[in-house]
Amino acid sequence: MIERLRQTRVGMFGLAMACLITASGTLAIDVGGPAASGAGPPIPSSLSVPLSAAVTTSTGSWAVVAMGQAGVPLNTFWELFFRAPGADSWNLVTPPDVADNGGLSISVAPSGEITAGFESSQLLRFSPLAVSADAGAKWTPALLPSSLLATPDALATSGDGGPAVAIVRRSGQQVVVSSGPLLKWRSLAGSRGLANGAASHCNIDGLDAVAIGSSASPLVGTGCRGQGQVGVFSRVASHWKLVGPSLGGRLAGASTQILRLDTTAGALSALVAARTRGHTSLVGMWRSAVGAWSPSEPLEMGSSQEVIGSSIGSNGDQIVLLSTQRSGGELEIAKGPGQPWSSLPSPPSGTVTVAYLPDGSANAFSVSGSHLKIFNLAAGQRTWTVLQSTIVPIAYGSS
Repeated sequence: MIERLRQTRVGMFGLAMACLITASGTLAIDVGGPAASGAGPPIPSSLSVPLSAAVTTSTGSWAVVAMGQAGVPLNTFWELFFRAPGADSWNLVTPPDVADNGGLSISVAPSGEITAGFESSQLLRFSPLAVSADAGAKWTPALLPSSLLATPDALATSGDGGPAVAIVRRSGQQVVVSSGPLLKWRSLAGSRGLANGAASHCNIDGLDAVAIGSSASPLVGTGCRGQGQVGVFSRVASHWKLVGPSLGGRLAGASTQILRLDTTAGALSALVAARTRGHTSLVGMWRSAVGAWSPSEPLEMGSSQEVIGSSIGSNGDQIVLLSTQRSGGELEIAKGPGQPWSSLPSPPSGTVTVAYLPDGSANAFSVSGSHLKIFNLAAGQRTWTVLQSTIVPIAYGSS
């Protein structure tokens, strides 16, 4: 059984309201196949990776899971689970006192400190934050004065009071940064500022994700229309520098979108969607310490497939759960540069989130209302087995 850890009720929502402070050289990479002619159409918004996501670091694994009444936003509640290194079970550690039916985005700092960002719902026009340095046993409130963008990597923190960066939905989309307590934020740049401040071949098509680089500098992932350019920008002094690669081969003319952007284990990794001539491919990408990018082989999606969930492993492995006619979906993993995507056995019916653990095993979170089953797939095995089963308390109609 999953045990909800004892938590100090800090009244985060009320405190957040009281503390609301407003803030005024591209490398071409060949991914195989003949070059495509002409720019492909923009990536459809439906391809955006959902908030059901997981990340594993050296300090543990975290999973964001949607529960309740699927398809009914006000009664879909987002729960946060943690599994410590070496543990054989997951704990429910969702921050208390804040309505979470808008969704959750999380960021895990190298120290293990986690920040959870609450997506706005109904008439809420800002995003409460919660910070924990002890794996969710206690939470400290913080605040974003605007609503987070509804993507898994819309928030990135360095921990211990260091810099943080986020994408908010103010005036369309904006990048905001904080260099101290997560109550004071200032605007850095939106897509227009990125385009004007960085000479690039990226015809920017929206802001997708953020990360904190090795030098504590903000990184922003954007969409790029045509030309096969991958939109990753680094903040250098007061300017933006394009550091993303360009795709070659049959994806040379693709429109791209950053689905995930992360600095797990100190290395930058990205999950890129590329579309050209009506076909969409997923490419895992990794950046070395000297700035060179290396891709996986592309994974072509079916014309009607969607991304159900995503996960990042402790080594920067990229895992995606794709919709299929089978009830469990298609589970694929990219483990490193130059490697093809590997198919894992289809997870059990109802799976919404999959976490990939350091020992090579995978855990699938299967949801039916408030009933949660967590299944385990041991490394090298083909059969999922039940790891945990519990009823998660959900206050329907509470928002």
